[in-house]
Amino acid sequence: MPQSTYLVSAMAVEIPESGVTSELHLLPPGPFRTVDGRPEECDDWQLDAGIAGRVIALVAARKTDILVDFEHQSLRSVHNGRRAEAAGWIPRTLEWREGGLFATDVSWVGDTAQLIREKKYRYTSTVFMYHARDGNVTDIISVALTNTPALDGLDALAELSRNPLFELEDDPVTDEERAVLVAERDRLAGENTSLSVEKEKLSTKLAALTVEHEKLKTDYDDMKKKEHEAALAREKKEKEGLIEAALKDGRLLPAQKEWAEKQPMNGLREFLKTADVSALLNRQSDGKKGGGVTLSEERQAMCNRMGVTTEEYIAAERGSTTTSGSK
Repeated sequence: MPQSTYLVSAMAVEIPESGVTSELHLLPPGPFRTVDGRPEECDDWQLDAGIAGRVIALVAARKTDILVDFEHQSLRSVHNGRRAEAAGWIPRTLEWREGGLFATDVSWVGDTAQLIREKKYRYTSTVFMYHARDGNVTDIISVALTNTPALDGLDALAELSRNPLFELEDDPVTDEERAVLVAERDRLAGENTSLSVEKEKLSTKLAALTVEHEKLKTDYDDMKKKEHEAALAREKKEKEGLIEAALKDGRLLPAQKEWAEKQPMNGLREFLKTADVSALLNRQSDGKKGGGVTLSEERQAMCNRMGVTTEEYIAAERGSTTTSGSK
C-alpha cells in the first residue's frame, strides 16, 4: 500500500461580485473527505493548525511559486500532450485561518482575471499530498481553475485522484522491518539507561575520590609545614649553640653577637672556621708611651662590615679577655 498519495481535490469558491480575488481558499479544516468515499486508505483527511504550519513552512522554503493552471492541464499534459499554461501564481504565501488553509497575494496571468469576472471559471481545485496512514495533509502541489468540482464544499476530481500518476510510495517499510527497527530502538533505549546508571556510579566514585584527594593534599601540606618548622627550630638551636661556644672561646666578641645571629648558618660556620683566637689582636708598639694597638687586616675588615669602630672592638675584646682571665 502506498504510504503517501497525490490527490487532486477541488473546493467550490464563489468569485466575489466586486471583482477578482487575490486570495484562494485551498482546503478546509480536517477531518474532511469526498462524497464518493475517498480517502480509502484512512478514515479522513486531516488538517489543523499544526499540520498546516508544516505545510506552510515547506511551501515557503521552495524556490518556485505555486502554479495555478486551467483544469489541471499541468497534470493532464503527460497524457494529452497539450501545453500547460499558467492562469496565475501563488508566491508561497499560505495562511492558516479559522476556515482552513488559504493562499494570499495571488497574481493572475493574461486574461484570467477577465475570465473570472465573466464567471467562465468559478471554482478552484487544489492538488495536495497526504499520508495514507493517518490522512495528514503534507504538501500543496498546484491549484487549478475548474468548472467541474466533484466534492461537497471541498470538491475533488475523482478521475485524476485515482490515477496511478499521483501515487508515490515514500515509506516502503514492511511490518517485519518495522518490528526489527522497534526492537533495535528498544535495545538502544535500554543500553542508554544502563549507560546513564553507570555514569551516575562513576560520578559518585569521582566525587568520593575528589574528597579523598583534597584530604590527602591537606595532610601532606600540614606535614610539610611541620617539617619546615622543625627544621627552622633545629637550625635556630644549632646557631645559638655555635654562637655561645664562639663567645666562650673568643672566636666571637660580645659586640659581634647580634651580627652573628643575623647570618645564615652556612656563612656563620665558614666565619667561625676561619676565626683565629690568637690573632684577634695584633699589638704593636708605636714608640710612644703606653704603646699603640692595631687590628689585623682581617679583624679590621670584620669591624667595617659590622659597623663597629676599632676602639669599640678593642674594648670589647679586652673585656672578654679580662673575664676569661679572672675565671
